[in-house]
Amino acid sequence: MEKQLSIDSRLVQVITGVRRSGKSTLAHHALRGVHYAYINFDDERLAGLVAKDLDLVLESLYTVYGDFSYLLLDEIQNVDHWHLFVNRLLRTGMHLVLTGSNSKLLSSELATHLTGRYRQIELLPFSFREFLEFKGKNTSSFTTAKEKGLIGNLFGEYMQSGGFPDVLLGEQQSFYIKNLFEAIVTRDIFYRHKIRQIRAFRETASFVTSNFTSPLSFNRLSHLFSLGSENTAKNYISYLEEAFLIFTLQKFSFKNQEGVRNRKVYLVDTSFSTVGGLIFSENAGRILENIVFLELYRRCGLSYSELFFYKNNYEVDFLVFSNRKVVELIQVCTSVRDERVFRREVRALVSAAMRLDVRRLTIITLDQKTEVVKEDRSIRVLPVWEWLLRANTG
Repeated sequence: MEKQLSIDSRLVQVITGVRRSGKSTLAHHALRGVHYAYINFDDERLAGLVAKDLDLVLESLYTVYGDFSYLLLDEIQNVDHWHLFVNRLLRTGMHLVLTGSNSKLLSSELATHLTGRYRQIELLPFSFREFLEFKGKNTSSFTTAKEKGLIGNLFGEYMQSGGFPDVLLGEQQSFYIKNLFEAIVTRDIFYRHKIRQIRAFRETASFVTSNFTSPLSFNRLSHLFSLGSENTAKNYISYLEEAFLIFTLQKFSFKNQEGVRNRKVYLVDTSFSTVGGLIFSENAGRILENIVFLELYRRCGLSYSELFFYKNNYEVDFLVFSNRKVVELIQVCTSVRDERVFRREVRALVSAAMRLDVRRLTIITLDQKTEVVKEDRSIRVLPVWEWLLRANTG
């Protein structure tokens, strides 16, 4: 997804995403070279502010920064009716950059009160390409055996570390991710939604994050954690989505209700898989699938395509839908060296391809590359690092 801010635009520049993904850093970087004021509404000393209090904040900003025409409002969703203040500043010609860690609060306010006057950027933790760039590695050449081996080694590191910038800068991963998870659950969900069943919600959140890449059953969640109803389970999942902790992927169906009822869960960053105490070596396949999901999510956002999973007689991990037709089917598997595994993955792709009339078929693995033809369908098998570093068109 596009990450370039247009700070001189008359449109409000809005950056959304999970906590600690680099929203503030991106905003400060874009504003370098201009005189701007800044305030972070995630500061506990500003808790309880509402729109009518913001004139005092503005007065204080002018006292601290002098005259300015650029303003960065960090975690703006913490202020009730913030859109009134933003609208008033827009009318004065102020250039505004906003950040926020709650998708629903921001999107509903933006759509309702700032229609046509904002540009939104969704920021995720580092992709593999960004991980390599952060480490100063070449992302364009991987033709020699040495280059391929080193890229494969770095991808293994990325699978275990995830993409949060602070972890890559040296923060101890398990401690950092546990604290970040707790901050998201407590500050972005408990307080905001006034949840009374704190223990039940915490257990639900831990269970869902531990069961990433798996089908989601609201009925099962309701019974497992005594939530009282499926509706409560649905609300809890929506809170996790709003806080950018998880994504849910719908099943592809021409019947809309079937797609809504059937979902799978993916993490915003694979490092959250450690919260529930999962062992990396036993979950490499799921982590690989989650990484592929995040890259497809980025690419579909850029191309205005839609992403689903498919299940009929067989299940296909990812289905890309664009211009009212299915354009690609993708399976993810750590290895297809076992002939039985290879036949299973090919059978699922070909079965779905014949039913949906799809020609572009891909199997993504850790390190294998080949191409096979089955039932007049060509299937490319690619190592994940090569697929990730290709152009966004695939």
